[in-house]
Amino acid sequence: MLHLPALSPSRFEAVQTSLPGAKGWLRVNGQSYLHADLALQRPTGKYVSRLMLHVLNVVLAGVKIRTLGHNAMPGLLFPELDGEKGMAQVPIWPKGYKLLVANVLGRKNVKGAIVVPAEPFMVLPIRPEWQNFEDYLAAMSTKYRTRAKKALKLAEGCEHVDLSYVPTQSWSAWASDLLKQTLRDKTVTLPASLEVLLKAYKENLGDAFRIFGYRKDGHWVGFITAIVDDEAVHAMHMGFEPSYAQQSQFYQRSMMDLVHLAIEERKPVLNMGRTATEIKSTMGAVPVENSFVFFSPRPLIRSLLRFYARRFHRLPDYTLRSPFKA
Repeated sequence: MLHLPALSPSRFEAVQTSLPGAKGWLRVNGQSYLHADLALQRPTGKYVSRLMLHVLNVVLAGVKIRTLGHNAMPGLLFPELDGEKGMAQVPIWPKGYKLLVANVLGRKNVKGAIVVPAEPFMVLPIRPEWQNFEDYLAAMSTKYRTRAKKALKLAEGCEHVDLSYVPTQSWSAWASDLLKQTLRDKTVTLPASLEVLLKAYKENLGDAFRIFGYRKDGHWVGFITAIVDDEAVHAMHMGFEPSYAQQSQFYQRSMMDLVHLAIEERKPVLNMGRTATEIKSTMGAVPVENSFVFFSPRPLIRSLLRFYARRFHRLPDYTLRSPFKA
């Protein structure tokens, strides 16, 4: 399996401990991990299964949940669990909490826990011979290079602005509004204040946190953020006006800007995150399997989650593409 680096520990701790819901350290399988309260939201169900939402509401009503890491920091921490130890690897259970969630790489069974496959993280290995973005495009077959250039062409009327080194208050309000528009129907763990979230990343990561804004006719229509870490560039937040995104292929354009960033920074890996699996594969990203592991001391909660995982949980269908020349 392709290696997907976690965020460096010092940077992870700096951001995680500044976010709402952070709860300090928890010992799991002999290692100490930062953990946090997990607050569930209620999206409309347009992108999240209505059946899943109903099950979550029934099963988790009144249940206090904690997660290893933080739900606002996906793809940045991957705890290592022992498949044979079960709940014994959590020697001090968080008082008053009935459910503990961990996002781990792979799909290994864990004794006594419920393991639910997640959409893959899409990861682009940056080849050493790519000295610039043009080298990346040249490595593609004609079909996919033409698609990439089309996305860039459609976005030509939009101004690309690097906001990484300007005061946070100049972009945090409008960026959080666009992020809310983009996420509100797509997640069950939307943080209460997205502006606080974006500020926390920037204030604690400094120049390692990059933000690119997209402006058309003097109006901000989209943005994307990334963390430039020791071993990888991690795509983090994306917000956009839906009408603009549809006509300009904004998703592809903004992701290609991160490809450019990863090449420029000479990082070996670009973590593009979850979702849009097929689109990201057209840009050369490959899937990295991961799953959510649920621990609970309550037999009823375990039984209901196990029933959901076996009978109802389904991942989206997709076809992986291979854009690079043989």
